[in-house]
Amino acid sequence: MEKMTRCPTHPGLIFRLQILEEHGISVTKAAKALGVSRTTMSNFCHGHIPCSADLAQRIALATDSNAGLWITLQANYDAWQAEHGEQPVVEKLILNSAA
Repeated sequence: MEKMTRCPTHPGLIFRLQILEEHGISVTKAAKALGVSRTTMSNFCHGHIPCSADLAQRIALATDSNAGLWITLQANYDAWQAEHGEQPVVEKLILNSAA
């Protein structure tokens, strides 16, 4: 599998651009519809907080999408950040193949 050369888009930005802005929905209206605070919704839409499983399920139910989609978008974003950030010092584990 090829590694991405750029950071995947944060799911909150995708939600803001493709759902809210494209359909003229305010952050306040989305927050109310999803049952989260306006602060939470704003922070998510600006990439300041991750898409939790709970938020993914709320988005999926409100948009007739799939929670797994939103969780996968977040996982891809998180994995890229981990791989391209400061790397921890670890020791290699010696893995013996089982006979």
